[in-house]
Amino acid sequence: MNGLEIRRMRPEEADLVHCLEEECFPDPWSAGSLTDMLGEPHSLYLAALLDGMLVGYCGTRIVLDEGEILRIATGTKYRGRGIGSAMMDILLKETPQSTSWYLEVREHNEPAIALYRKFGFQTIGKRKKYYHHPEEDAVLMQRHP
Repeated sequence: MNGLEIRRMRPEEADLVHCLEEECFPDPWSAGSLTDMLGEPHSLYLAALLDGMLVGYCGTRIVLDEGEILRIATGTKYRGRGIGSAMMDILLKETPQSTSWYLEVREHNEPAIALYRKFGFQTIGKRKKYYHHPEEDAVLMQRHP
């Protein structure tokens, strides 16, 4: 996509990412929490910018050979343009090929589940009533190296 840049998120972008959190999630992380997570040694956070404007981000934690996708979000008016796919592609290229990936996703978040399946994730289970506001089960997904 023309004008799309995906790079490591910067601490000074935490407030902008928090705004995306509020738009995309019923349980948004605070800007302070995001700043703290950026400083964690085993984390990788990517920002997606379209023509210089933050339109998406993803956050992960990687310990040894296991990675967990904590969040991936694209602003509502930018969805369906391949931004999530572009972030996933960069994320998987920037991490060791031996990484096994895990994540939880809302059971009814079909676009996210389709995105993860596109990148080789498979359903391995469910967590009952994992999410709140609204209450919903989580689908557990895994991607082997």
